[in-house]
Amino acid sequence: MSKFPFWFRIITASLVAVAMSTILTGCSAVRLGYNKLPEIASWWLDSYIDFTDAQGPQAKVALQKLQAWHRKEELPAIADLLAQAQALAPQNITPEQACKIWEGAQIRIESFIQESGRLAAPIVSQLSAKQLKHLEKEWASRNEDWKKQWLQGTPDTRIKKRVDLAAERFNSFYGDLNTEQRQLLKQQFSQSVWTPEWGYQQRLKRQQDQLSALQAMSSEVTKPGMSLPQVEKMMQALMLQSVRPRNEAELSKQLQFEQRACQNLAQLHNTMSPAQRLKAQRKLKDYETDVRELMN
Repeated sequence: MSKFPFWFRIITASLVAVAMSTILTGCSAVRLGYNKLPEIASWWLDSYIDFTDAQGPQAKVALQKLQAWHRKEELPAIADLLAQAQALAPQNITPEQACKIWEGAQIRIESFIQESGRLAAPIVSQLSAKQLKHLEKEWASRNEDWKKQWLQGTPDTRIKKRVDLAAERFNSFYGDLNTEQRQLLKQQFSQSVWTPEWGYQQRLKRQQDQLSALQAMSSEVTKPGMSLPQVEKMMQALMLQSVRPRNEAELSKQLQFEQRACQNLAQLHNTMSPAQRLKAQRKLKDYETDVRELMN
């Protein structure tokens, strides 16, 4: 699992159609972000792909269809998942309970991937060699930003940055962490099997795998081109690879991250005061309320 705190992973996974990797911190932001999804996601994708005049409107229509499907089919399950998390918030939890919530979020992610892969296939098959070069350049630029953020400085400096970032997010969820809780975060990050060096190499490998797959799906790059059902199937497999690697060693590592994250979340949550737990419960209730309102 990534460096993001577990509760935020739940919320982000649950609201993946709002902003795929963005942590939302306010209720109004959730509603506004969700309702603006086609515009937000279209702009985000265009920054990577540089859509043609024809592809831009196609992408927006596909995203509107994705949003309509998600509102009808996924939001009820997401609301139930948030209600389950609320019930756990006031009490001590076990790693198994934390993982059960995460597994529910994982199902929602995979469902979203299946539908978005189906809707994306017609546009992906139209991508040109020039657009894939643009994508490579965007990745290279953002990789440099990633290295500056996570690979610079001493190991202690890197750990401190990760602790500060996690504490900031937990603060908005539970309220201010005390010294002992911040120290526990530091201990957890210090013992983590995830390292920035490994994360960067995985980032590069994932990008190369994605580029190779997109080239294979492009009707301009590959002759003869794939059929649309083939593109759809390959697109779904490509997206699923990001959450459930097919390589056995990578899958084992991913499951190890998830188990550790469940343990860390349970350990940290169980140090929270009644007031901190109440704030977390109310936060989850606010998200559930937003989701149920969005269902209408």
